Amino acid sequence: MANDITLSKGVRQNLLSLQSTADLLSKTQERLATGKKVNSALDNPINFFTSSGLQSRANDLSRLLDSIGNAIQTVQAADKGISAITDLIESAQAQARQALTSAAPEATGELEIEGTVAIAADDEATVEGNIDASPAIDLSGFDGETVTVTINGTAHELEINTTTLSDSDELVAAIDALAGVSASVDGTSGFISITADDTDTTFSVAYSDAGIGTAIGIDAGSWSATNTTIDGFTGDTLTVQVGAGTPVSITLSSRAALLEDLNAITGITASFNGDDELVIESSLEDNITLGGNALAELGLTAGPHEPTVTVTTPSTTRATAQDAYNKLLVQITELARDSHFNGVNLLDGDNLTVQFNEDGSSTLTIDGVDFTAAGLGLTTQAGDAFQTDGGIQAAIAELDAATSTLRAQASTFGSNLSIVQGRQDFTKNMINVLQIGADSLVLADSNEEGANMLALQTRQQLSTVALSLAAQADQNVLRLF
Repeated sequence: MANDITLSKGVRQNLLSLQSTADLLSKTQERLATGKKVNSALDNPINFFTSSGLQSRANDLSRLLDSIGNAIQTVQAADKGISAITDLIESAQAQARQALTSAAPEATGELEIEGTVAIAADDEATVEGNIDASPAIDLSGFDGETVTVTINGTAHELEINTTTLSDSDELVAAIDALAGVSASVDGTSGFISITADDTDTTFSVAYSDAGIGTAIGIDAGSWSATNTTIDGFTGDTLTVQVGAGTPVSITLSSRAALLEDLNAITGITASFNGDDELVIESSLEDNITLGGNALAELGLTAGPHEPTVTVTTPSTTRATAQDAYNKLLVQITELARDSHFNGVNLLDGDNLTVQFNEDGSSTLTIDGVDFTAAGLGLTTQAGDAFQTDGGIQAAIAELDAATSTLRAQASTFGSNLSIVQGRQDFTKNMINVLQIGADSLVLADSNEEGANMLALQTRQQLSTVALSLAAQADQNVLRLF
């Protein structure tokens, strides 16, 4: 056994030195082979575990780079989809505008807008004379002269004559017989009075000879309801726009003034129905758009009101454009649904959450949108929609709104893409920093280890020689034999 062999002190010391050199040489060879000076926790526990932690985080971030890259491609797919949808919308706009510039078909339109709030004036128009006409006043001296009573714009001429219209009683009876007003002689005062039959009626009286008015006590003039203000609504405004025309703003003051202002708009007829509700009618084919702060008070609905249009002779050009328009809407929907990447479609309502760090505490959620035709507010044009200018203009308005929506969303996606790309670059740099830090703790210096290897090899050779010399000292005893 080895323990039974006795070595001299010199041999044992040289043997130990040679074994130590061999161990160091083995470690140096391992470092050169692996490129690391710390290959296990035994070499340097602090550096080994710190390096492992840094390397693990670098590996985690490297795996996240794949998902970040997919997120970038998903956003880019959505952006490409928006660009393509914008092109289709521009084509749809071209179809609509081409239809608008073509000859309009023969058609008839009818529109009635009815309020739901009763607007009644308090009193009827009335005028009372200041001459006692009881008994009757003789008017025969005005033979051939005329009294003109105008009711709601319609003039009625009454001629004084000595046979059928010779005194004030007969004049009052003739006025009372006119539609829209009532005339009488007050039994107490004896004064002549003329009163409108309802609050909407206005009337005026004129004489060919002013002496007639002096005789009966009623001067020439015009009269309307004595209290025509629309209680609580005075000063509020109603705006009315016919088609693409200039909006007309009407300030509420009275029923009569409201009707006058409305009827002054070309193509519109306004009146109050039997329930004192405002009714606006039109025989035009254009939309009538209502606005202003008086809508609720009048019981009217804001926005465009479309007429019922009957097309008698359809336009082939417009029908063709409408068909092409509807096909483009179908393509917009299909394109939006095809703009997906890796199962995520930001243009069809899917949301995308991008994770930027290994524990999930840093994320970005990119909200998806519905950019199908319906989601963009584009409606399929049915029936004779393109046969009227109003229908085409409504479609163009939808397209303009959709274009604005697309541009805004493209900007939002662009901002999100910049964020994700910035985080991608940051993550790459962070991985590099972590790997450099991890390597600096465990990697060996090949130049230094090479020098160590050369030095150890030299030491090993010298130790071998020394061991040989020590052994020769023990061999000297053999010379005695």
